[in-house]
Amino acid sequence: MGFLWKTAKLGIKVGLVAGAVKLSIDNDIWSTNNVKGSELYQKLKKYILPGTVVFPQQLPTVEECQLKAGGTWNNAVDSVFTTIENVPSSVNTVANRLINNK
Repeated sequence: MGFLWKTAKLGIKVGLVAGAVKLSIDNDIWSTNNVKGSELYQKLKKYILPGTVVFPQQLPTVEECQLKAGGTWNNAVDSVFTTIENVPSSVNTVANRLINNK
């Protein structure tokens, strides 16, 4: 099983690299033709880049990040200590059920 998994992973990696190289050759990325390169860059700007740009208005502020991180931390600490506090009663309940079931 391990050999098959490693071979499959290697095949996927090689396939991805080969696909990227084939795509770049098909689109003449490696040519020295400046006109073709300019056309490809215009296509890239028109179709690819608009979907990948994150505008600063959409990013959270530092204060929002700190508030969310602090809230998450506090909730986690609360959860841990509440669980620790409830362990004795939970153990007691389970023990009573076991004793009564005999």
